[in-house]
Amino acid sequence: MKKPLNFKLLFKYFLTFVGYFFFSLLDGKFSPFSLSLLTANLYVGVKALPSLVLYSIPFLLSQDFQTIIIGVFAGLIICFAFIIYKRYGKKPSFEIVGYLAIALAPYCAFSPSYPIYLKLAFSAIIILSCFILNTGAKIWLIKGLKYKLGLDDLFCSAFLFIVCAYGAIIAFGEDFFFAFSLLTILFTAFLLEKSMPVFSAILLAFPISLYKLNLTFFGVFTVVALIICAVSRYSKLLTAIAVALLSFGFFFILPNAFSSSLPLYILTSASCVIYLFFPEKFAEKWKTLLKVHLTDNVGRYSVNVHRNAVAGKLYEMSAVFDEMASSLNKVGSETPDRDKFAQTFADEILISVCSRCKNYNECRKHSFPSEPELIKITGFAIAKGKLNLIDLPKQFSFKCICPEEIIKFTNKLVGRYNVAEEEKLALLQGKDLVLRQTKGISIALKDLASSLNKQIEISDKTEEKIIENLLKCGIAVKEVAKFSGDESEIVITLPYKDVFNPLLTKAVSEITGYKSIISENKRISEELSVITVKRSPDMDAVFGIAKKVKDGKKKSGDTHSITKITEGKFLVALNDGMGSGERANEISSSAISLVETFYKAGLKSETVLPMVNKLLSFGDDDNFTALDVAIVDLFSLNVDFIKIGSPYSFILTKDTVKIIEGNSLPLGILDEMRPTVCSSKLSSGDVIILLSDGITDAFASSSDLIDFLSLQRALNPKTLADNILEKALYLNGNVAKDDMTVFCVRIFNR
Repeated sequence: MKKPLNFKLLFKYFLTFVGYFFFSLLDGKFSPFSLSLLTANLYVGVKALPSLVLYSIPFLLSQDFQTIIIGVFAGLIICFAFIIYKRYGKKPSFEIVGYLAIALAPYCAFSPSYPIYLKLAFSAIIILSCFILNTGAKIWLIKGLKYKLGLDDLFCSAFLFIVCAYGAIIAFGEDFFFAFSLLTILFTAFLLEKSMPVFSAILLAFPISLYKLNLTFFGVFTVVALIICAVSRYSKLLTAIAVALLSFGFFFILPNAFSSSLPLYILTSASCVIYLFFPEKFAEKWKTLLKVHLTDNVGRYSVNVHRNAVAGKLYEMSAVFDEMASSLNKVGSETPDRDKFAQTFADEILISVCSRCKNYNECRKHSFPSEPELIKITGFAIAKGKLNLIDLPKQFSFKCICPEEIIKFTNKLVGRYNVAEEEKLALLQGKDLVLRQTKGISIALKDLASSLNKQIEISDKTEEKIIENLLKCGIAVKEVAKFSGDESEIVITLPYKDVFNPLLTKAVSEITGYKSIISENKRISEELSVITVKRSPDMDAVFGIAKKVKDGKKKSGDTHSITKITEGKFLVALNDGMGSGERANEISSSAISLVETFYKAGLKSETVLPMVNKLLSFGDDDNFTALDVAIVDLFSLNVDFIKIGSPYSFILTKDTVKIIEGNSLPLGILDEMRPTVCSSKLSSGDVIILLSDGITDAFASSSDLIDFLSLQRALNPKTLADNILEKALYLNGNVAKDDMTVFCVRIFNR
């Protein structure tokens, strides 16, 4: 099978050839300056034979046999040395100086280009520069932008670029190099950070300043870079026009630095046109690629890896709880078999009672008592719970001489059956509770794992735009990281004093396109804080509570709760413990605490409420409690009501009063429960009203309560709650016959 072309390898060899070509032209006499680059390339792993061929080609341009032989001989010596070392799995060390000296000996001895002292000086420069070029070649050919550059890396790579650029000026002329420099600065401004154009301008000014022996180019290139930085954020067209006009101005103002020839104008204009019409698609692709390589990928990658690892562990733990639930479903699900017990009890009566009777043999001759008769008697006893003399068939009582003994023994067996049944029922109830817990925990772990699966974007334009927009507001941001996912999450490191700046969330919202809110704020030093910014719902809620303890009691059996589930989602609950006073308050508080804790842990309603019901029903006393729950989503404006033994709830809108009715028994009465669950849609200005039965019982009927509520318009929730309580007390003759609580929640547009 034919292998496809390796374009990366071809490009690498192309770069090496370009380097050899420009190095060979440095002095115009084809001195072997490229030998230092050849040595550096071999050090970084470029193959010897292709490198020797590419290195030798530029010497052919000299059209001088002696120059070609001297250059090729020097390359052969170095390549041969590296090939020998490679066979032994090594690379030359400091002894490379000796090999270079041998390779350059013919140049010093026979080249007619310069006096001997200059040739010796050039040879020393070639030997020394190969150590600098070693690092530069590694960056340009091997590592590129794959790792973070240190100062020595920047210096070495810049040195290699400057030398090649000097050769390019000799090869193509100063006009071409000026146009190339303009194009480079333009693309640097577009692809990299805003400070980079100035750096590239200074770097590009070195070779042309050396060539012209004129430092003016440092000022010219720096001014061009600063203008590009200032204008490029607004428009590519404006940037191209500004650069072209500025360059033309320099041509007239600085005639000693520029030739002001027609080719210079054409090449300069061409650079601006290429920048202006360069395909946006490719430019963005390069920008994204460079952004990835220049970003702090280690930190972001580490966070993502750890989040993935934790999410994976949570999924595994969730699978464990799923498996536990599956195993529990298969174990001990059967209930006591009455027919089986009746059969067993019949056999035991024959063995333990009848066999000891003095008429046993006589009875057995007449097959009395028969097995069906005994099974019928024991089955009836199990069903009834106790056997009396009148429960025995007349024929049986007439024939049996010791029915009292049979009744006594049968009741003893029934008692044993009842104990077994109670134990089995308790086991089933316990299993059901554990089963609900394991399923609930499994779902909660999966939800948590799903939230942790959100990754920090490696490259995201949003981060850059947020930094720029905050800077316009006078907020200097150190770092910004955006997490992927439907629910956007942005982490920002900034000065602590700016956390409370009202422009902060507004500036972020302008970029993200949605309202933002600071959900977390952690101070990491005296000067810096890390905040988490999340999407803020368009709606908000305000709460109002009014309550009155039953006359003669110190504590109310009514309790209420407000619980934040997620950003923009909360739970409100009103719990009415049966009765009033200390015990009712304790039961009510326990129930509301359980509900609040389970919802905070991420468990679902279908898991929470049955579990609370089971826990309340375990006690010996009557732990009854009526629960009214409303789960409000401020993003979707949906409200889910869960009503268990509670009276009517209401939604007060600007046009009408909606009734939320429940028909289930209170928590703790039955082992199994079926809560009333219903949903409704909210609008700005709507008020959710939860009432305990102390309030609803004060009104003659629900229609009277609705008539009163329909008169309450545009009130804040505290005033509304106070008005309802005041009206209920008035209807009761200003006597609190029961604990009375009104809980109001008003939804409004931010």
